[in-house]
Amino acid sequence: MRNQIHVEQLNELILKANNGDTKAFEVIVRNYNKFGYAVAFRILCNEEDAKDVVQECFIKIWKHLNEYDKKIKFTTWMYKIVVNLCFDKLKSQKRRRNIFKNLDEDSVINVPGGIDLEKELTNKELAAMIKHFASGLSEKQKTVFILRDMEDLSIEEVSEIMNISSGSVKTNLFYARQSIRKKIIKWENQK
Repeated sequence: MRNQIHVEQLNELILKANNGDTKAFEVIVRNYNKFGYAVAFRILCNEEDAKDVVQECFIKIWKHLNEYDKKIKFTTWMYKIVVNLCFDKLKSQKRRRNIFKNLDEDSVINVPGGIDLEKELTNKELAAMIKHFASGLSEKQKTVFILRDMEDLSIEEVSEIMNISSGSVKTNLFYARQSIRKKIIKWENQK
């Protein structure tokens, strides 16, 4: 299981939060904050924007928690909110084509939650690789790639999050992987 809360515990926390228990909601936020941040940062490649999206995501979750359908995994519902907020942010800032320009090789990435320096450097390297190899992908291909290959979500979960068919997820994933593979081969041949 990817998160620390079991389904039964989560359902109990959601029920309490729906009844106004802010402490229960704080537990949900603490346990799912890093997941939301990881997706937002990988899409936006900007620490502050990712933090803003995650904060806005949990505000939306708080306001609409009574609408949560327990048949859907909580992370799937949350990722869908995060992805939509990221797309909104990209559109409002008119940064679709320049999404990775805000992150240069000397940037320091501070991931919340007390992560050690080794992990911080790994995240920095990961962000640089994403910047380099995913820069030519369409928004849809990049998001499918991030959710499926980096967040390890199922095809069905990605389909639900992005409101596209499973076939469309597979097609976009195929083209994203193909594009990234070509860039990696070209990069390796230039060494």
